[in-house]
Amino acid sequence: MGIAPGTEMAERVRRFDWASTPLGPIESWSTGLRTAVRTCLASGFGILVVWGPDLIKIYNDTYRQLLGAEKHPGALGAPASEVWPEIWDEIGPMFAEVIATERPTYTPHGRLVIHRNGFPEETFFTWSYSPLYDDDGSVGGVLDVVVETTDEIRAQRRLMAVTALSRELLRSASVTSACLAAVSGLARWSDDIRAADIYLRIGEELVLVASNRRTQAAPLPSAVLREAAERHTDVVIGQLLDRGGPADHVVVPIGRSDDGPRGVLVASLHPEVPYDEGFRQFVDIVSNTVGTALDGAARHDREVGEHRAINETLQAAMITPITDIGTVAARYVAAVGDLSVGGDWYDLVELDEHRRGLIVGDCVGHGLDAATAMGQLRSAARAMMLNRRDPASVLEGLDLFAGSVEGASCATVVCALIDRETGTVTYSRAGHPPPLVAGPAGHQWLDGGLGLPLDVRPGTQRTNQTATIGPDDVVVLYSDGLVERRGEPLDLGLARLAASVEAGLDATVGDMADRILLDLLPDGSQDDVVVVVKRLHP
Repeated sequence: MGIAPGTEMAERVRRFDWASTPLGPIESWSTGLRTAVRTCLASGFGILVVWGPDLIKIYNDTYRQLLGAEKHPGALGAPASEVWPEIWDEIGPMFAEVIATERPTYTPHGRLVIHRNGFPEETFFTWSYSPLYDDDGSVGGVLDVVVETTDEIRAQRRLMAVTALSRELLRSASVTSACLAAVSGLARWSDDIRAADIYLRIGEELVLVASNRRTQAAPLPSAVLREAAERHTDVVIGQLLDRGGPADHVVVPIGRSDDGPRGVLVASLHPEVPYDEGFRQFVDIVSNTVGTALDGAARHDREVGEHRAINETLQAAMITPITDIGTVAARYVAAVGDLSVGGDWYDLVELDEHRRGLIVGDCVGHGLDAATAMGQLRSAARAMMLNRRDPASVLEGLDLFAGSVEGASCATVVCALIDRETGTVTYSRAGHPPPLVAGPAGHQWLDGGLGLPLDVRPGTQRTNQTATIGPDDVVVLYSDGLVERRGEPLDLGLARLAASVEAGLDATVGDMADRILLDLLPDGSQDDVVVVVKRLHP
């Protein structure tokens, strides 16, 4: 019989005692069987021939690799039902169908749990069964052409798991929510990691923060958790067959940045999946993904805490200096949904019994840089007003000062000096919207004294403008977020402000400030807003 030479299985087939099997010696084989075996042994694909009522197995070198050490070489010449008892309920009927109907089958990426390396192993194969004909035209056996796709399927599902996990973690706004999102995301992809716990270091202890187990966390000794966390190394628990088989758990360090949260991920592994190099890489990617999310959430927690503290402190600082309660009221409103203080600011400076200085400014941007610039400009303006400098001179000083303060460039400011004895307001503007004066006789906009924003052209001389105000008039200073709307002319916002002030002239300054915000910002603002309302007399 001509059998493809040079392969291990060709030699085994030649030497095998076929007379001890239902097939009988090779010399007695039919032409149909000989042709099928020759095709099988010469192919580079995994091919199995089963022949006769007992479906005796003959296979090539590629198929041999699928059998593993547990089944080869005993599978040669043995009935297929004895070689694959663990999956015979699945593949036995398929063999019978091909023999009975003479129609081939095709199974893409079929999942089979087989015993080939000393443990039940989840595997995936794409295979096709086709009828083999004997010399008399009857079906003498079945040809199985098979390709193992286990590595491909595992890689695909692990990639999908990591992608879904990353997407889940994107929505995490705190360390705790990141931990909960991580175990929740892993619970939906349990083909490799059946359950997970996250422990974070709190002081000297590792504390369980999140778990997706239905009962208690994995019962692992605390010493094992500490070993992984302190040595920054994976600890594998309960692995079969040294490093070749499944493992019960792996403990992996997470959060490796010096200033972020640190702890361990306990992953309980699927008992039918070998903990091999590919599995280790997957667990490392999961732990790094979780650790990165925890670091980001921790930074967000710190930033939110800092911004909230700054916001509250600066608002308190801006309100505290205003002691002339009967004649002045001020409001600061942070942008909707934004905890960080912006660059809007105001101040009232008591110069003497009759004169008050008012300042409203707006630095570009939000957050710590804008807040820092705002604080420095506010302090500098107050110092210059207390030094008896007029509004234009104050702005000239701020022009020079802004060049040395990060974030202060292009800030807008209006500075006004109100004299109750003379009934006048002297003011100067650096790119800022005009103050409003309103009273029983109507309203006027203080739209003179306009110059460029700070630090645009340092050294430019600023100008003062003076207007007369009546004893019952009010002066309103504000930031642009009160009147500006995207896609709308500024005149409409100014008209709304004038109408609101004139409608509330009989109210207290506090009630008037509240009414202005209610009328102009009924749904909140997308920008920080400052409003200062000043009367000459109580």
